[in-house]
Amino acid sequence: MLVSNHNTTEQTDSAPSPASKPSWRFGDLSAAELMPQLQRHLLAQDIKANWQLVWLNNDGRPVIGLLPKVSWSVYPNNEQSSSNLPNIYKVIKSCRNTDLSRDTNVNSADNSYAGTTAYMSYPEWQEELIAYSNAQEVNHDTSYINSEESSKPSYHHGLIGFIGYDIAALELSPADRIELAMQPSASLGHYDIYLTPTAHADTGWELRNHLTNDDTYENIGHKTNDSLITTLTSYLDELDQKLSDKYLNQSQFKDTSNITPLVLSPRWSKLDYQQAFNRTQDYLQQGDCYQINLTQKWSGRLPYSNDVSQSTAALIDYLPALYRNTKAPFAGYVSVDGDDGDYLDRNSSFDADSNHFELLSCSPELFFTFTREKDTGKHSIRTKPIKGTMPRGMTNEQDSLYKQQLVNSEKDRAENVMIVDLLRNDLGKYARIGSVKVPQLFAIESFSNVHHMVSTITAELKADTHPLAVLFGSLPAGSITGTPKKRAVEIIAELESTPRGAYCGTMGYMNFDGSGQWNVLIRTLQANASSNNSLNKERHVNLWAGGGITVASDCDAEYQECLDKVGNLLSVLAQKT
Repeated sequence: MLVSNHNTTEQTDSAPSPASKPSWRFGDLSAAELMPQLQRHLLAQDIKANWQLVWLNNDGRPVIGLLPKVSWSVYPNNEQSSSNLPNIYKVIKSCRNTDLSRDTNVNSADNSYAGTTAYMSYPEWQEELIAYSNAQEVNHDTSYINSEESSKPSYHHGLIGFIGYDIAALELSPADRIELAMQPSASLGHYDIYLTPTAHADTGWELRNHLTNDDTYENIGHKTNDSLITTLTSYLDELDQKLSDKYLNQSQFKDTSNITPLVLSPRWSKLDYQQAFNRTQDYLQQGDCYQINLTQKWSGRLPYSNDVSQSTAALIDYLPALYRNTKAPFAGYVSVDGDDGDYLDRNSSFDADSNHFELLSCSPELFFTFTREKDTGKHSIRTKPIKGTMPRGMTNEQDSLYKQQLVNSEKDRAENVMIVDLLRNDLGKYARIGSVKVPQLFAIESFSNVHHMVSTITAELKADTHPLAVLFGSLPAGSITGTPKKRAVEIIAELESTPRGAYCGTMGYMNFDGSGQWNVLIRTLQANASSNNSLNKERHVNLWAGGGITVASDCDAEYQECLDKVGNLLSVLAQKT
């Protein structure tokens, strides 16, 4: 049984240290290989629980979040029609019920979530998250974090999730009425129960928790907490046994041959791209912007199976192969239940396979790393914008040639420095005067399919600035808009003529002490319901690619750059590799 290190016989207001148990090996699967198995196993145990499973690779320090204590999912407000009013969003907040049931046929209120729906603006939601985070920091002990752990960005208790591009772009330019995708615009959860790699073993995962006995949202006691962790532990024990069974063919978990090929088709032809490129050039030459990030979309469908003996395809099933191909440092995945009108009545008609939103990112790009000095409490920030791309070569000689061409490219250097200046200005609003630095310009980082030009910017935050305010206020990232940012997002909305959704937003975590790490959602797939018609349960899958356009850009080269960025992902999905 997994129990807290806190003395459960003593009722106090202090928070427990994180509990942990000897590691589960889970068949020695990698995190990306484990995720599909873990999600389906947990759903099979309790289909009505809001698992909202999330994984962040976090540059080699991964975390898997389970069953958030509180989650906020933000949706477009379809009833809002007046452009003279502030943009108001539908915010569904769910609070965990700690009773997990193995009997998924039980229609019991005890097995549902307590949830509320509110209508609020983007700044109001931000303020609620900051207030919630400040309250949690006061109530939770973080003294267990040793200096070795805190010197590297790692999750140790806070919020995990994503904020999409659309909602941030609309906030930046509210008068432009930028279209929102019909899916979650953002979702964040308080993950007080999570899996992390074992600290002193080559393989394995351990369960950590920060369950408290003075829970404002749940009003639960130690007995209930212990029962919840005991049940979760039993679920994980069963999965570990299943994956470790000596009679089990482990290759089935690493082989993608049993996954349905997913073919994504471009929304634009080469001619369509050229027309959009030419219009982009018109804006650049007229002086509207110095740089505009133009992207294009590929789309396909995940089929739905009515045969209960067959598993319906989900985006998470493609995660193992995609991650093996990319090894993306800021890869991540999250699944969010759909807003279908019956959201708060989970005992009515919840469909675990078709009625949810999935976000799968193979991002190589860091947006922000927030760090906190343990002694002084000061917060610092680091960002690493990517601008400049060349493909990997077929031979070592060709690869070195392409890399050197990127090093020597005046065009890519010009693009990169524009975004560096934009981010310096963004951070200047929140940074202590004189603290914004650029320690590295034009470094080359190599990934499985491309070389990228990357620069680094650092700053120290003002004492009265919460890191969440910096995150919200700096979105969307300048590397995927252009500069000036406000005019760029307006032109993007016109030329692309379809919402980006979460793509080009951010995904990551913010610990309650203000440390955290967030990516830029590039190389990112989204899957959501294709129709409100219950007879059509296929789900749309979308993938984007693009690049920064300047007056010096060449249309053919920019179009090819899009293919270079997602060609390997398209091949993996279609099982051509």
